[in-house]
Amino acid sequence: MKAFLLLLGICSVVTPHPTAEPALTTRDEVKPAEFAFVSIALQPDGRQLLEKTLHQVSDPSSPQYGKYLSREDAKALLRPRQGSTDTIKKWLSKAGIAADDIETDGQFIHARIKTKQAQSLLGPGYNATLGSQTIPVPSLPKEIGTQITTIQYAPIELPPAFPIDNLPVGSPDPKPVNYTEIPDDLEACKSAITPGCLRKLYHVGDYRARPEAKNLFGVAGFVNQSAQFDQLSIFLNNFAPYAANASFSVETINGGRNRQGNNESQGEANADIQYAISMGYDIPVRYYATGGELHDLIPDLDLPDTKSDSLEAYLEFASHLLDLDDDALPKVVTISYGANEQLFPKAYAQQVCDIFGQLGTRGVSIVVASGDIGPGVSCQSNDGSKKPKFLPSFPASCPYVTSVGATSGINPETAANFSSGGFSDYFGRPKWQDKSVGSYLEAHGKEWKDYYNPAGRGFPDVAAQGINYLTWSHGNESSFTGTSVSAPAFAGLISLLNDHRLQNGEPSMGFLNPWIYSIGNNAFTDITESKSLGCDGTSISGLKSPVIPNAGWSAVSGWDPVTGWGTPLFDKLLNLSCVKNMVKQ
Repeated sequence: MKAFLLLLGICSVVTPHPTAEPALTTRDEVKPAEFAFVSIALQPDGRQLLEKTLHQVSDPSSPQYGKYLSREDAKALLRPRQGSTDTIKKWLSKAGIAADDIETDGQFIHARIKTKQAQSLLGPGYNATLGSQTIPVPSLPKEIGTQITTIQYAPIELPPAFPIDNLPVGSPDPKPVNYTEIPDDLEACKSAITPGCLRKLYHVGDYRARPEAKNLFGVAGFVNQSAQFDQLSIFLNNFAPYAANASFSVETINGGRNRQGNNESQGEANADIQYAISMGYDIPVRYYATGGELHDLIPDLDLPDTKSDSLEAYLEFASHLLDLDDDALPKVVTISYGANEQLFPKAYAQQVCDIFGQLGTRGVSIVVASGDIGPGVSCQSNDGSKKPKFLPSFPASCPYVTSVGATSGINPETAANFSSGGFSDYFGRPKWQDKSVGSYLEAHGKEWKDYYNPAGRGFPDVAAQGINYLTWSHGNESSFTGTSVSAPAFAGLISLLNDHRLQNGEPSMGFLNPWIYSIGNNAFTDITESKSLGCDGTSISGLKSPVIPNAGWSAVSGWDPVTGWGTPLFDKLLNLSCVKNMVKQ
């Protein structure tokens, strides 16, 4: 899990795979910006309509199943409180911002301002040295702060335009697939995981997608991670020759970039892209390189320094996806990043999660790594009480995403001891979890009752292999471990399910969890051995922390908070994913 040491959109550009080593973009030579965008998220007048609509289009038993919404209809699910829009527009106008520079967009208000206006408008929460940033709401006037959830600030630095009509869609001139690299047995996979191992273990066989531009598979990138085209080519030729001609496109968000070169930070990005493409072959894949950082965090023992520590720009990323036209929207998105839930202001986490829910109503599956810290590392609350507690991770704890834990071993697969999971402190348990999570709590809930919230959303939802993935970075073969590779591997299988459904005239899978918890769980291998570990008195920062003896979640029969429902069996998922076969089990 690569996310600020969890152990291990304003302007956007789409670029095709370059045919040669790309030069640095002119973005590197841009003068200091004279203007900036301010994007203000308004407090919604309730979330009931979003929750109801998302469940209707995602529940296989609903007559509305698969009847996804347009961008405009999805945005309309979260209406601002009465009067909020006028209040904020008057505030902006009073600050000298012209009406022509203010745009109302449902739950958002966007404004173009001069950068020299930023300090007087945004108050002490604005930091002129940071560039793109999220403004702390408490730093704003009270009458304004009560109307909004977040404010995003981003300097306007327009990069050069690139054509987007010639993006690679699958491999050109597809050739017959030779799957001889898939092992006859899984013995070799006990020491290292390759795409062939995963295809054998999870019953993918020789399934190959029919490349279609509308079946886009998105890979999220943050913290200056750059996915390397040349490393992908080497990886595919060595470990997935059936996909040797595959590539990916790049879309930059909020000043993000995807620089090429051996000296660039690339380990996480390469692993994500390499397993997304090799497991989701021949689905078109796009890497979303997102710039910016969240500095408005609530410090804890793991990240105690608000000046130097920061979190990923999830809100900019999610907002950008929500703004995409229907024909440019990915059907699956995988996110390999996260941090302690308590580090995020609750309003910020809620805003990001809401947008993931809105994307679900548009038919998008959001897949997120659960984390690599078991029940937690520092295991202490940051609310001033210093209470020992398990630490759920975000965005894995959002109920509108499908969270992926990790397993290890072959025959049997067992829970990886680092696989994060547990119960959210921010988000309540959704009704589609009541039966399975309720049964788990009835049988096992007393064991750690003083350290978690039994009413919270339980995670992960599923799991996949997470140890010793072979990847290629910096010109060398590498071994990669973490739920951050489990997530893109699982998401690749979902992209194949979308391919199968689209070929049969059916909609994309969309928000997966109501289907998984009612029908799809019958296509998973239940993991019942081993447990997660954590809370041993250490912290990521090195500060002393509480010890919770033997802390960890055990893998048990049925759903559990370390491996969810278990690991996927693609052949069974393929059958259960067809709408015509969706008779409740």
